[in-house]
Parts: sequence; C-alpha cells; structure tokens
Amino acid sequence: MGQNDGCSTYNSSICFIFVVSKSNGIGERNMAKRITFKKNEELNTIHPQWRGNPSLKGRFFNRQHRHQHGVGSILKWRLTPNPQRKEKRNIKWDPHVQALHSLDTVVGDALVWLGHNSFFMQLAGKRIMFDPVFGSIPFVRRQSKFPAKPCIFKNIDYLLISHDHFDHLNKKSVGILVRNNPNMTLFCGLGTGALIQKWFPTLHVVEAGWYQQLEKDGLKITFLPAQHWSKRAMSDGGQRLWGAFMLQGDGISVYYSGDTGYANHFAEIPSLFGSPDYALLGIGAYKPRWFMRPNHISPYDALTASQEMGARITIPMHYGTFDLSDEPLHDPPQVFKEEAAKRKINVLIPNLGEVVQLKKQI
Repeated sequence: MGQNDGCSTYNSSICFIFVVSKSNGIGERNMAKRITFKKNEELNTIHPQWRGNPSLKGRFFNRQHRHQHGVGSILKWRLTPNPQRKEKRNIKWDPHVQALHSLDTVVGDALVWLGHNSFFMQLAGKRIMFDPVFGSIPFVRRQSKFPAKPCIFKNIDYLLISHDHFDHLNKKSVGILVRNNPNMTLFCGLGTGALIQKWFPTLHVVEAGWYQQLEKDGLKITFLPAQHWSKRAMSDGGQRLWGAFMLQGDGISVYYSGDTGYANHFAEIPSLFGSPDYALLGIGAYKPRWFMRPNHISPYDALTASQEMGARITIPMHYGTFDLSDEPLHDPPQVFKEEAAKRKINVLIPNLGEVVQLKKQI
C-alpha cells in the first residue's frame, strides 16, 4: 500500500465477496446449554447484571431478532420492483459540502460529519475518529464528496470502530490513520481489534464487550449494545462483536448508535447514563422495511429512539453516501426532518464537513 499519507486522491481497490448470515436453526433450549460469555476482564463493566456477551460456538448474537436473512430473502428483495425506482433515478443527490482544510479550525468540543457513519470529534481535549471511510467501498461507489483530505487527521487519540462491515471498517482508511497517528488507540468490539491488529501490528488495541468502559484523562468511552451483525468473509459471521458507543467528557455526553435495528437497548440508556446531550443515529438504508428492519433503523425509528433516550439534540447519519437500499439518497434526511418537526424533536442536520460546536446542557 506504500506510504500514502492520505493527501493524494483516494481510490478504493479492495475486492470482497458478497455474503449473508442465516439463522443457525439451533433450538433455544439446546442453545442455552452451549453458550459461553465473553468480555475484556481488564475493563470495567458498568451494567451490574451483565455477565458478558453470549457466544455460541464462537459466534456472538443479538438479544432480540436473532434471525438473519438468507439467500432466499435477498433474492426476493432484489427481484421485487422498487416503488421508488423512478424517483431514485431522476432526483439527483447533491449535498452541500463545507471543505475542512485543517483541524486547527476545530476549536474546543466539536463534531464534524464526514459522510455515512464517519465523524471526527474533539471532546475533553481528545481527538476521536468514528468508522472512518475516506472513499468508495468494494462494489459500491461513494455518492458524496469526502469533505477533507485524509492527511489532515493527525494527533488522533482514539479510533472507534462499531463493527466489521466494509462501509464501517475500511482497511485503507484505517491504514492512513495508523501511519499518521502512531500513538492512536483503537477501541472496538471483541474480535474486531484482533482482525485490525493483523493488518497493523503496531496499533494499540483495546477490545470491549457490551457495557464495558475505557476511562482515561477525563474521557469515558463505553461500548454498548446494538441490534446488528458482523461478517467480512464466507465463514466468519458473528465472530466479531458489533455495538454502539457512549462518550462522556467536559460535562457533555454523546451517543453513537453504530448500525442497528430498533430494539430495547435505546430505552435503557437513561438508567445507565442519564439522557445524552447528543444522539448520533442512523436513518438510511431502511427500505424495504420487511428486509431492513432487523438491522437498520428508519428515520421514524431513529426519532422514537431519540425520544426514549431523552436526547437533547439528535443528529442523523448513515445516509447519502452509499447507495445500499431501495430509497433514494435524498429520502432519509427529508423524512427525518419532516417527522422531527411533527414530533417537535430538536434535531440538527449538519452539512458534510461542517464544524458543530458541542455545548453543555445549561
């Protein structure tokens, strides 16, 4: 891959195999007898009743909606006419981009949306990257411009990876960050760190199970449940844990949902942390609902989750960057904005590259 520091034009040249997960078909009773519980024994677990993440034959699973679609469901989806096909073809997605030329312009506690689930954040004097994807992904072209040159992301303290899917864990993007940030720490779910460390052996890695917390220098980062799945190859489904994050520092709390379907993990947030000041929630890749519902929340679900958490400000993500589903790219933010107005929910929809100042609740 050479010594590219991310300042040159970014092109993705990685190939991958399209794979799916299927229900393992094991009965609940037999399954319970064979479950083991996994966590990082060196980290604090904030949930007093949580034994660790349940694992069956080395594979993690969700607390709800454990079935994953098989090949038949995928064929049904791809062969069913899309009612928004004409709209998708005719309406051009042209988001406003505010170029981010330097991190020197990011002052204090702040957040920058970089597209899809990628964010740069400053909190409690630390620099943090979420699920960085600087260009296209295998077989899926990026639809919106990346608002910065990847080489500006230096002095990064923490790299957070929610799960192993290609639109969240991009080897080339992570490689640029590793080369430019030799002291960076990766914080991620069980198993994901081991994969990334095979690529980049010098990277400092901390893996976590759900409800496990890393605390250092006034910043707390907690790995939390999400309703999703993991897979990067034909036979590794469920071997790496997926999740969400809560960050707390400088009197500010920020919840980051990762990829998730709607489940009861949103409602438990206030009892664990209080209501978050900011909730970053996915809204895209949500149609058709019969297929996407278990793994991706819709704009409506995202606002319901925000209400359950009591979030002060809700910021959408996971839209407008990769064409992954039936709805047009402009659909999720439009529906989200209109529904938020109906429900009188305080939302913020930043432009790509826009610096959002994070403020304490008064």
